[in-house]
Amino acid sequence: MTKKISYLLILSTCLIASSCTMMVKGLVKLVVKDYNDYTNTNVSNVQMLERKGNSQSFSKLFSGKTVYLYVWENKGNRPDAHQKEYRELKERFAKYPDVVFANLYIGSDTVANSYKLGDDGASLGFLKILEINNSAAPFIIGKDGSILAYKGPKPTDKILVDYVLFQARNGEDGTKSAKRLIRGVSREQRFKSIELKDWYTKHFNKEPEGKLSFSVSSTK
Repeated sequence: MTKKISYLLILSTCLIASSCTMMVKGLVKLVVKDYNDYTNTNVSNVQMLERKGNSQSFSKLFSGKTVYLYVWENKGNRPDAHQKEYRELKERFAKYPDVVFANLYIGSDTVANSYKLGDDGASLGFLKILEINNSAAPFIIGKDGSILAYKGPKPTDKILVDYVLFQARNGEDGTKSAKRLIRGVSREQRFKSIELKDWYTKHFNKEPEGKLSFSVSSTK
């Protein structure tokens, strides 16, 4: 099941803005607390198979890179590069050479433009913890191979996914960065700190205008 909590949708149903904002923050925190479920798990030795069957370790394929790894099992949930939000996310991060996007298919078929897992111990161990239940979920892997966001923010979670992925470049886990972002939003739905305002301006190439609106998704 995918749950999507929208700031605008919930806020529009509230009578007291300040109380509503606090409620939304609480709901978002419930979702992002699971991002760091497997931060002690390292996937550097996991074997990744290309379509032709060539195998390389995760660490060799993505050395020095932060990886937004979309894992999928059902072809109906394939992360499509032509989907508007996914394409735009990639475009926004094109200016960061240390961030890459990759797809990992764990179904039974062979699919173009997607990796598959090997049958070694490290790969099978990784497969056991994925648990995406015939769906699709993004994982953010740090430069050292650690899982920084387990079933992390999706491309549709604009602002949240950008901030979590951006902070992962410095090895910060998704729960920590997501909570910082949440705390940094005021009751008036604006950034409290100069740091967040500056990040937004530099990353999106525009200053934040008006009230902030973003969502958070949970893949269960």
